[in-house]
Amino acid sequence: MLSLNLGLSCSFYAQDSTKQKKIKEPKHFFNTTISLDYYGKPTIDLNLKGMNPAELAIGQHLKSYGVAQSNLSFYTPLATINKFNKDSSVNSNFHLLFTGNYIVLQPQFAGITDHTLVKYGLGIRAIYNTGKKSIFFFETSPFVTQDISYPSEGIIRLSGTLLWSFSPTNGFNFRLGATKSFMWGNRFYLPFIGIRIGRLDKVNFSLQFPRIASLNIPISNAVRFSVFTKPQGGVYNFSNYDTIYKINNDKANKTIHFGRYEVLTGLRLDVVPNKWLNFYLATGFSTGNYMAFYSNTYNKGNDLEYWDFFSTSPGNTYFINAGLTLRFGKTKSYYNNRNIYEAIDLNNTIDPGDNNVNPGNTNIPILKKKKPERVKPSEVQDLIDLNDF
Repeated sequence: MLSLNLGLSCSFYAQDSTKQKKIKEPKHFFNTTISLDYYGKPTIDLNLKGMNPAELAIGQHLKSYGVAQSNLSFYTPLATINKFNKDSSVNSNFHLLFTGNYIVLQPQFAGITDHTLVKYGLGIRAIYNTGKKSIFFFETSPFVTQDISYPSEGIIRLSGTLLWSFSPTNGFNFRLGATKSFMWGNRFYLPFIGIRIGRLDKVNFSLQFPRIASLNIPISNAVRFSVFTKPQGGVYNFSNYDTIYKINNDKANKTIHFGRYEVLTGLRLDVVPNKWLNFYLATGFSTGNYMAFYSNTYNKGNDLEYWDFFSTSPGNTYFINAGLTLRFGKTKSYYNNRNIYEAIDLNNTIDPGDNNVNPGNTNIPILKKKKPERVKPSEVQDLIDLNDF
């Protein structure tokens, strides 16, 4: 009886020991990422010098100009297709991501009522990593702009980018492509030309026209520092409630269009307490300011750059920019995978919604510097030969 019980218990134990939980492997190399960003600069008087009488009247009506802007954006992976080598390592892969953006812009004019302009849209981007030295990037981002302070029409616009990225070595990369963008305060079709000197996980200098130039200095995984210059702006629908465009009883111009851009030059500090969270703070100077208004009548049949009925260049100011980036879910391991690093950098350089709000490359790990070990004299004395002297 005793032997029977022991045999049964042993057999059950052996059966239980063979049970193994299946570990669900992550499907993607990209986290689902949400970014919140705030930008602001003080109100200054408009520059009215050299204006014709019609523009001067509008400038005197507006009086001054300032900006407060809040931005919410996200991207999430939809599909990842991997091609494997014979040893089961990943050779090449294709990534499909879904993006979204919601931005609230409050241009501040002392002479008219407050206007709250919104811009929102969804997009798709595709990244193909050849597994060698090239990566191809395509992004399209339709969006709607509307003045929600007063009855106004919404209009659909479309931005997009097509890029080829090539890295002959880990410390050098260049990009070539084209982009349709509104961040320069107008509708422009521009070439995209980029170059980076230095590895992404070390000190590097990156020049990506027309988006950003930056010197990136990673202190550690927890602290990153950069010096940058970049444009920021957009084109928004704007209610003609304040009769900025002085054509009476014109239904076509109840809604006009507001365009702005500026060049931000400053310092940015990223603090990364863990791999799912990133705070950043940036400050510096806003220069090269430009703002304009466009009408439907003035641009009827125009499919290229908008023509303005009023434009001015406000003076320089300081700016404050702060943000928070949240990342969710696990990803496939990509530690020291240089092509995935390049794909991540591409994805972070071109933000959802064409606002040039950069979440940062804090999901690229920084190699820890190994401290040299101290060696005692007694540990090396046996290596010294008297004939060496």
